[in-house]
Amino acid sequence: MYEGFVDTAVARFHYSRTGDGPPLLLLPGGGGWRANFQAMIPVLAQRHTVYALDPPGQGLTEILDRAFPSGADDLAGSIGSFLDAVGLSRTAIVGHSWGGGFALRFAELHPNRVSRLALIAPGGLDIKDVWEFRLVRIPIVGEIAVCLTSAASARHMLKKSFAHRERIPYDRVDDLLREMRTPGKRLARLRDMLRVERSVRWADTERDLHLVEAPTLILWGDQDRIFSVNLIDRFTARMSSAESHIVRGGGHSLHDECPEETYEFLLPFLTSDRTTE
Repeated sequence: MYEGFVDTAVARFHYSRTGDGPPLLLLPGGGGWRANFQAMIPVLAQRHTVYALDPPGQGLTEILDRAFPSGADDLAGSIGSFLDAVGLSRTAIVGHSWGGGFALRFAELHPNRVSRLALIAPGGLDIKDVWEFRLVRIPIVGEIAVCLTSAASARHMLKKSFAHRERIPYDRVDDLLREMRTPGKRLARLRDMLRVERSVRWADTERDLHLVEAPTLILWGDQDRIFSVNLIDRFTARMSSAESHIVRGGGHSLHDECPEETYEFLLPFLTSDRTTE
C-alpha cells in the first residue's frame, strides 16, 4: 500500500493506493476520512487498484485555494483534479453518505469519467441534515462545536451510525482525534471542515439525478438514523436504471456494520461485465 499526498491547485490531497486492477475511488462521508474504509480496502484491492481519499475538509487533506469551496460543484470539481493528479481519466467510485453525494455530482457533471457508481446511504438530496450537522452551520456556534470535538462527541456520532453497538469500531475515534490534533494543523483542518459543511447544498444534485449515465448501485440499511431508508425512493424515481437493495438490520455505516451483506451486492456489481464499461 502507498500512502501520501498529491498537490493540485485546489488542495493537497491525502490518499492511499492499494492493490492492482481497474481503478476504484472511495469517498467517505462528511466528517469522515479515508480510514472509514479501513476494513473494505483489502477486500476491494483483491481485484482493483483502490484509491481511498480524504476529500477537502476531511482527514489530512489541506485546502490550498482560499476561494474554495462554494458548493457541491466545487467539491465534485476537486475530485476531478485529484484524478488528474494521479493519472486517472476514468474510474469506478464507491461513495458513502456525503461522499455518495459528491460522487453523484461528479457523475452528473463528468459522466465520461465514471465507469460505475456504488452509493451507500448517499447524500445528494435536498433535505435537512441531522441536527448535529445543522449545528456547525451556525456562525460562532459551529466554531465552538468543532473546537470542542472530543472522544465523547465522536463516539456519539459513531453510535448514531450503527444499529448494533457491539460492531462499532471505537478505535477509529482515537485515530480521528489524533489526526485532527496534529500540532500546527488542527485549526486549519477545523476551518476547512466548517467551510465545506457550510457551503454544500444538494438541490442541483437531486435535480440532475437523471444525468447519471454510469451503472449505479444503491445500498441502504433499514435502521439508518442519519438518512432514512425511505429516501431511497427519491433516488430510484429519478434514476430508473439504478439497482437498489435494502439491508435488514443495517445502520448508516452499512459497509462496516454489515460487511457480508454489503459485499454480496457490491462485489458482483463492481466486477460484472457490462457493455457500458
